[in-house]
Amino acid sequence: MTNQNDSHERSIVEENPRRPLLEARDLTVTFQHNPVLSRVNLSIDRGQTVAIIGESGCGKTVFMKSLVGLIKPNDGDVRFDGRSLGEIQLEELTEIRRRFGFVFQNAALFDSMSVFDNVAFPLVQQGVVSPSEIEGRVMQHLAEVGLPTEVALRQPAQLSGGMRKRVGLARALILRPEVVVYDEPTTGLDPIMSDVINELILDTRRRYPVTSIIVTHDMRTARKVADRVLMFYPRNRLDPDDPQVIYDGPPSELEHAEDRRVRQFVHGEAGERINEMVQALSL
Repeated sequence: MTNQNDSHERSIVEENPRRPLLEARDLTVTFQHNPVLSRVNLSIDRGQTVAIIGESGCGKTVFMKSLVGLIKPNDGDVRFDGRSLGEIQLEELTEIRRRFGFVFQNAALFDSMSVFDNVAFPLVQQGVVSPSEIEGRVMQHLAEVGLPTEVALRQPAQLSGGMRKRVGLARALILRPEVVVYDEPTTGLDPIMSDVINELILDTRRRYPVTSIIVTHDMRTARKVADRVLMFYPRNRLDPDDPQVIYDGPPSELEHAEDRRVRQFVHGEAGERINEMVQALSL
């Protein structure tokens, strides 16, 4: 009899390493006739660490949710390992989502559960490992994110912001996902703790063969951990034929990007945005 772990291992073996793991093809998402994403075309290869940057409202989070089928596109397609998410039934889509780990912006821990139970939650929900194995894996992953043993018995309210983020990372990794999605992993942290999180992201990539997608405003994170940076631009400030991804390249070239909008964002300069805001107020 084949269990879920055997099936998962076989699916990894059967993957085509030359095929992009994730693809967006003419991806278009509109809310109440307002386009958020319009004809986005890009692919992400296995093992890449991709940082997605851009100002608020440019579609970063919508793009991230579209990759796992939480938001259905109005047009276009998202493919995971060559399969169109739009053609997959809900049960199989649920199985695909188990191949993802999520690190949420505010950790999203269950306040009524201990740290141990928070990290163990995905394993308990799947019900595929014994209680003794659950304990071993939980303690292993807490140690890997630099948390001492006694933290397992604490409640989330007893933790600092940085510790909560690390618990969230341990929980995201407990199912050994193929893709880890980070939503603003350093938001609200001081510079030192932000760098701790960045180092943990790098360490995760060294320990596990994961593909990482990091939605962030933190340019230090983008420069330090990413192989590739994508910069989205708000659709409502583009001409109809303009591409929404205005930068796709290595972090080392961000400073010298040809597009001035990229350089302004990287340096935190308002540029012509002040004039745009003044004009909008005068209408």
